[in-house]
Amino acid sequence: MSYAAHLGLTVQEASPELTRVTVTVGHAGLNMHGSAHGGLLFSLADEALAVISNLDAQAVAIETHLSFFRAARPGDALMALATPERVGRTLATYRVEIRRETDWELMALFQGTVSRREKK
Repeated sequence: MSYAAHLGLTVQEASPELTRVTVTVGHAGLNMHGSAHGGLLFSLADEALAVISNLDAQAVAIETHLSFFRAARPGDALMALATPERVGRTLATYRVEIRRETDWELMALFQGTVSRREKK
């Protein structure tokens, strides 16, 4: 079982223009305060980055940043929406918004840059 599957991450849509990955916050994904663990949100965003950046190339992350805005609670259905900011020949940067599905609230914002090369 992959790490993403273990966490319950599901790729709902995957294209070079938009990739959407979802997860529902369960008990195992909570921190000591009873809200979603930051590692769960990071993993959700990182999976969206990995999927979108590897559609047209072989890519690995070289830098990421995540800002948390709202706490997600047990039962919250979250989605990570990844879109390209700039895609070059050897580097690409993507924006990933983590939103709560019920009200579209922006929970966190992730930016990731990848090193890329042609697929073999």
